[in-house]
Amino acid sequence: MKTLKTIESRVAEILREHPDARNDDMRLYLLVSESCITETHGTGTFTFADVMTNYKGYGIPCFESIRRTRQKIQAKCPELGCSPEVRRARHRMERVYSDYAKN
Repeated sequence: MKTLKTIESRVAEILREHPDARNDDMRLYLLVSESCITETHGTGTFTFADVMTNYKGYGIPCFESIRRTRQKIQAKCPELGCSPEVRRARHRMERVYSDYAKN
């Protein structure tokens, strides 16, 4: 539970400070990853392969946890929500995935 609260506070802070991360989960993943790496290892340059291979050592939560946390925060705090265009696109994709899962 403590880990989930830590993820929630980190994601909420990033959504407040970086409005572009509200619309783009990949941008959100990048910013969360950078934040975790800075906290655990200070500043530096890391390759994508290094981050993906050593994410646990860097304290980076899994992407699905970040996405679910973003959804929860945006449901509780509409001011941190995505743009109407992105909301519509996400809703359409939700239906597409639902249909896919049923088949």
